Amino acid sequence: MKYIAGIDVGGTKCAVLLAEVDNGISIIDKLTFATETGKGFIYARDRIFNSLAALIERNSAPARSIEAIGVSCGGPLNSEKGVILSPPNLPGWDNIPFTDMLFQRFGIPAYLQNDANACALVEWKLGAGRGFNNIIFLTMGTGMGSGLISQGVLIEGANGMGGEAGHIRLSKEGPLGYGKKGSFEGFCSGGGIQALANEMTEKWIGSGKTPVWIRDGYMTPHITAKLIAEYADSGDSQAIEIFNIVGEKLGEGLSILVDILNPDRIVIGSIFARCGHLFRDAMKRTLAAEALPLSLSGLEVVPALLGESIGDYASIMAACYRLGISLAAADEENDEEVLSLFENLFLIYPELYVIKDALLSSYQIMRDTFVNGKKLLICGNGGSAADAGHIVGELMKGFNKKRPLPVQIQNAVRLHFTGLDDPSGLLQGALPAIDLTQHQALSTAFANDISPKYVFAQQVQGYGVQGDTLLAISTSGNAENCCAAALTAKAKNMNVISLTGPNGGNLAKIADCAIRTPGESTARIQEYHVPVYHTLCAMLEEKMF
Repeated sequence: MKYIAGIDVGGTKCAVLLAEVDNGISIIDKLTFATETGKGFIYARDRIFNSLAALIERNSAPARSIEAIGVSCGGPLNSEKGVILSPPNLPGWDNIPFTDMLFQRFGIPAYLQNDANACALVEWKLGAGRGFNNIIFLTMGTGMGSGLISQGVLIEGANGMGGEAGHIRLSKEGPLGYGKKGSFEGFCSGGGIQALANEMTEKWIGSGKTPVWIRDGYMTPHITAKLIAEYADSGDSQAIEIFNIVGEKLGEGLSILVDILNPDRIVIGSIFARCGHLFRDAMKRTLAAEALPLSLSGLEVVPALLGESIGDYASIMAACYRLGISLAAADEENDEEVLSLFENLFLIYPELYVIKDALLSSYQIMRDTFVNGKKLLICGNGGSAADAGHIVGELMKGFNKKRPLPVQIQNAVRLHFTGLDDPSGLLQGALPAIDLTQHQALSTAFANDISPKYVFAQQVQGYGVQGDTLLAISTSGNAENCCAAALTAKAKNMNVISLTGPNGGNLAKIADCAIRTPGESTARIQEYHVPVYHTLCAMLEEKMF
């Protein structure tokens, strides 16, 4: 077990963390505060340093027990020398030897990394890029940052500027981003979408096609990307048109990166994770038209798995990467057995080969959910409700394995059952899963008092936390209560997996990963669902136990 401190420096807020690092990263404690850039560098530095000292003190951690301090910060910077050069979101932070300052104050080695690169490392080792050695990570937040992993190596470039994809020009004209009109960042970032929306709104007003949001009282130049997403979700055609442009430009930018780098997987954070359903189809069409077909074969574009917590992990990863700490070695111990279970499904049901990629991605999402101490929520109607209960039964107790409790837990149970029958040898390891169809009193009360459409959504709201996963089962993919639950899950930064028939329905548009089994009837689709989720349960059990 190693102890690492982390500092995530942003233009809006900073976070200081303490973490345990073994085969993964476990955050022990964290302090967050506003950067207040207007007060200058010295003020922010002292606040960061004093917060780290307080964190060490309140956790009784002597400085010598902390192996390193990782710093994640926006560029430009010199990661080799630990110097923050002049980030546009940190005015006054010019040529700051930040890691030297940390060492002088704490006597602990410190390592600096560009935040997009650090996030790429996190998603590669712990998130949606696990198992691949060629990935592209795009932040797609307020700006468009990127980190590139090629053949298992982070590409930093001659002076740390490798991977600045946001600066690519996609059009001679267009929203300003990264100091350049028509750039990748200009079209495909929160700031860029806002600028595009305001620009198009003005044009529509001038041509007599005033958008609904203007009639609703929202005025330029204060129309935001979030607002336009809300109108697009409600079906407004002009808002949808804006996001179609975003999708097309995202596809254009990705096609350049795909042709040059030939990645296994592209992972996109922030806006893509929250609103990807609004522009994913346009992105896919453009990618198919622009990129080399061979480079697209097998490529998946997926949302980042770590969600809003990725910045915390990035600061810790900045140190782990420089120290050569591998976070994936122990994870590969039983992958051969897991893949054997996976491949066996297609030997028995060759017609299910069409869901091969989606099934593996779903397994990876569920695996990471359980590895990170989170849980699975499941919902469905009719036969799918029965399937939800079936899955919980396989996950919460032994399926193909007996899953005895670790010796230390057995001993603890035995101590508490003194004088009573000792169940320590009978209790089994469990993967936490909740069947949302089984809470009759809650469901009937909510359906009667509020609305039956939202009985699952209410439970997601109550049970779900960031990092949990929702599995929504619907043969049509259009069950309204399941779709409402999925949208609620996305609002809580949960992962969403859908298990449907071949059309996918609305659930496939919402889900991070959509498993669409073949089948010409409801009964046939449900018959295929059983071996699919049995395989998932067996793979998860093999990995976790």
